[in-house]
Amino acid sequence: MPTDPFTPDEIQQRTAAAEALGKSGDARGAAHAYDQLGKLIQQRCGRFDPSAIGAYEAMSRWVASPDYRP
Repeated sequence: MPTDPFTPDEIQQRTAAAEALGKSGDARGAAHAYDQLGKLIQQRCGRFDPSAIGAYEAMSRWVASPDYRP
């Protein structure tokens, strides 16, 4: 496992960027950004890191029906 975990600020910045994509109408882009974020967090911080799980939960909101999106 790499020794350079994401800082909370880095995760927050990437989360905000992914969320902004979705809110701009690009649900597919938001889902992809959250998927990539989840994978990177797992690589750097571990498979079951809570931030990775949160990224995948957010991804699932953007692939869900528009009725369930923020």
